[in-house]
Amino acid sequence: MLQPEQDTPTWRIYETLLQATPDLSYVFDLQHRFIYANKVLLTMWGMSWDEAIGKTCLEIGYEPWHAAMHDREIEQVIATRQPIRGDVPFPHATLGVRIYDYIFTPVIGPDGQVEAIAGSTRDVTERKRHEQHQQLLINELNHRVKNTLATVQSIARQTLRSAAGLEDANAKIEERLVALASAHDILTRENWHSADIRDLAQSTVDAYGAPGQFQLEGDSCRLDPRRALALAMALHELGTNAAKYGALSSREGRVCLHWSSTDLDGDPRIEVVWEEHGGPAVHEPAQRGFGSRLLERGLKHDLGGGVELAFAPDGVRCHLWMPQPNLEEGQLI
Repeated sequence: MLQPEQDTPTWRIYETLLQATPDLSYVFDLQHRFIYANKVLLTMWGMSWDEAIGKTCLEIGYEPWHAAMHDREIEQVIATRQPIRGDVPFPHATLGVRIYDYIFTPVIGPDGQVEAIAGSTRDVTERKRHEQHQQLLINELNHRVKNTLATVQSIARQTLRSAAGLEDANAKIEERLVALASAHDILTRENWHSADIRDLAQSTVDAYGAPGQFQLEGDSCRLDPRRALALAMALHELGTNAAKYGALSSREGRVCLHWSSTDLDGDPRIEVVWEEHGGPAVHEPAQRGFGSRLLERGLKHDLGGGVELAFAPDGVRCHLWMPQPNLEEGQLI
């Protein structure tokens, strides 16, 4: 530490304050040597004051680029008599690399000249991490909003194209947006990391108010957000078709929805099968509506797998498969 010739109450007050602060406090002389360092700085270095006194940054053990940067900054403070501020990573003796925000300030002597350079440095590692995380969340939110708006735009455009009239279009758009919102609710509960197929399937059952007509089979199986939304919309279209023309349009009809994780020649994938039984006889539609196009074209793209849609006389059957998602990578939708 500095060894002042006078031992005054004022000096003891300042010394106590400098040792009590969690910030790093220090002073350079005009030759860039440390002539004061508080305990926090010495702890960061892993040195005693006897080991550090009178040494430059380079002699303390700073990387050459780091020491050279501070040398330039000290000279700038001396020449301009103005403070300079920056931030820099530095390896703490016990905590690893940390990010530090620092300021060098000129100490002006009685003659009006710079006689030393005082420095104060604060560990801002957690703040920087928080800022980076916050920016990541903002970027993710922007990405998600853009994709959601694109999905809504596609739903509106395709629905209006195939609707019988304005009233029919309004009803179908509202139903599809409700299904989309329900899937968003499920993902929100999971912090948009993933969604369990069972939760998506149960949401479909709840939407049609016929739990006795559904048979759900499958263990816990999670999908990334993009595939979860795609599957949710597919189940909505299948449920709507079943309620109007298929198994859910009669009390005797049944829907079996089962899913599983499989391994095909070393290629892990998820398979989902929707099967209808007991409803009215099914006929191949003369034209493909939005629901069929979503299942056969859009869904295949969104899932990154395959889709087989069959209009068998005894009931619609839809077989979906997709690669097993790598949820550790945290995929955006």
